[in-house]
Amino acid sequence: MRTFYISIIALFIGLSATAQIDRSQQPKPGPAPVIQLGEPEKFTLKNGLTVMIVENHKLPRVSASLNIDNPPIFEGEKAGVSQLTGALLGKGSTNQDKDSFNEEVDFMGASIGFGSQSANASGLSRYFGRVLEMMADAALHPNFTEEEFVKERDILLDGIKSSEKSVTAAARRVENVLAYGVNHPYGEYVSKESVERVTLADVKQFYDTYFHPNNAYLVIVGDVNSKAVKKQVKKLFGNWKSDADVAANTPMVENASGTQIEFVEMPNAVQTEVTVQNTVTLKKKDPDYFPLLLANAILGGGGEARLFLNLREDKGYTYGSYSRMGNDKYTDTRFRATASVRNAVADSSVVEILKEVDRIRTELVSEEELNRAKAKYVGNFVRAVEQPGTIAGYALEIETEDLPKDFYTNFLSSINTVTQADIQRVAQKYFLVDQARVVVTGKATEVLENLEKVSFKGQTLPVNYYDKYGNSTARPKAFELPEGVSANSILQNYIDAIGGQSLIESINSLSVSYSGNIMGNAIEIKTVSTRADETQVISMGGNVMATVFVSDDEAYIEQMGNKMDMPEEMAADMRNGFDIVSEITLKDSETIEVTGMEDVDGEKAYAVTNKGASSSSTSYYSVETGLKLKKVSTSEMMGQTQTQEQTFGSYKNFGGLQLPTTSLMPMGPQAIDVTIEAVEINGTAVSAE
Repeated sequence: MRTFYISIIALFIGLSATAQIDRSQQPKPGPAPVIQLGEPEKFTLKNGLTVMIVENHKLPRVSASLNIDNPPIFEGEKAGVSQLTGALLGKGSTNQDKDSFNEEVDFMGASIGFGSQSANASGLSRYFGRVLEMMADAALHPNFTEEEFVKERDILLDGIKSSEKSVTAAARRVENVLAYGVNHPYGEYVSKESVERVTLADVKQFYDTYFHPNNAYLVIVGDVNSKAVKKQVKKLFGNWKSDADVAANTPMVENASGTQIEFVEMPNAVQTEVTVQNTVTLKKKDPDYFPLLLANAILGGGGEARLFLNLREDKGYTYGSYSRMGNDKYTDTRFRATASVRNAVADSSVVEILKEVDRIRTELVSEEELNRAKAKYVGNFVRAVEQPGTIAGYALEIETEDLPKDFYTNFLSSINTVTQADIQRVAQKYFLVDQARVVVTGKATEVLENLEKVSFKGQTLPVNYYDKYGNSTARPKAFELPEGVSANSILQNYIDAIGGQSLIESINSLSVSYSGNIMGNAIEIKTVSTRADETQVISMGGNVMATVFVSDDEAYIEQMGNKMDMPEEMAADMRNGFDIVSEITLKDSETIEVTGMEDVDGEKAYAVTNKGASSSSTSYYSVETGLKLKKVSTSEMMGQTQTQEQTFGSYKNFGGLQLPTTSLMPMGPQAIDVTIEAVEINGTAVSAE
């Protein structure tokens, strides 16, 4: 049985008319606009809670946010306790059960949410008094129950399990570990083991330790009367007890002694994550903050920046490449330049990112680049200050970041005084390319050989090796195919395992119907394969949503009555291996090769790759049983690449043919679990034996 799916990517191009003006000369920037920022009404309760109120009567809505400004918290062997605390907050309160709490919020059309050290609410001004009361009640009198704790713990564990094979998740985790170390709040990570150590008592202790008003800020913005709100805030939060301040205790971090590659092995990676990073000390109040904003914007701040123009527009290595410069008042922060690239160009991407980071350090940026970056920040700032919440947000940052009172009043002039020399100076100080860790997360068999040859400034870069949790490992072993094993033999073993070639060749038509559920809606998928064509029909609630048809003469997709022919390259790839069971044809094809061995849900499997004109797929066959366990397909359409994964399990006998009765099937950007409901072979219904 063939399995296939289509992803349709729609691209829209807008055309705009322009005035007849001379665009050969870049306009000279004018003086920075003078922005008059109002100030919120501010007061502090006796317990230390700072309250800021911004009245804005344009719309009958109000929002409130409560933030506790604690330093980073190291959770250690019980990492995950903060996430569970945030998840349990808001499950009603000791004064109101969860169901009635949620029902009342819904009735008012409001929104109330919580984090482990925060709360937020929004709604119509007519209900805001009650909304604020409910937020305060749930925040200060949490209803921590064992039943809800178990539910949220299981949800967190499911999330960890589902991200186990995520290349992006592994990359971000190891980048943090290597930058900060596992004993730093920013370097530790939540694991199955750490979550299972957390108890409800730990959640209560975390809340009691860190949820206090000493360094808390309540910001209220919208259609309110300040005098009335002030009175209510004192009533709701005045008895909130303060406690000792949380001490900042973060270990020192160190950069690499020289530029080096840190390779993270992910055998299932169909793309490679590349990050060039180093740690620096930077607070928002530092004089270098404004030059760094512009330096980062020029290097990797968007589609007009150097990294994007090089790696995407010029080289076509990636969808996009960007950089980010953080700031942190408590501990070191990071500079990062990143891209997710095709495996075949991982080494070249490393070279190009390093080259761009080094170039902004060694050469002055152009006046045009600097002016463009300034104009972007001026425009964004002017638009932002039109929002009433911006004034409160800026005031909050002035308080929490120890900024000068005129920091935002002078924001635009601070931007406009930055020079080309300033850009180069801060790039040399903060973009530490000679001490950078180049974290590359990918598939060793496809990227490592070339990666180990990468040189920078005339020196071949050393390569260190890590697993997906940041543990140092030996170099991944080169793939060695056992004697007598080939792509042909692996596919033949699969054919034998599902019933044999004679049985398959006796089948002229195979119909398989699946059922599943997506976003609460029942979905049906029916695939009909014959010797001449294949059809897949996707229905929801009995209504046909999409039909995919492929034959030797025709290939199209029909959605909601709209029929679209497939691009010829895609149709050709769909026909490659066209048969009741595609392996029958593919086993003798020159387009297939064995590309590795991988663990698939605890089972060792051979990886067999089939490369087409616009797409490629890798199928994984069990070493022990020969059955197909997984298929990963990558397709390219209109310059964009999409990767999707399908799994197969619980094989059962249908009239002598072994079929997977359960599958995780891609459905656009999502994946759904489906189960076989009906099978017909040569027009006759057959049941599982």
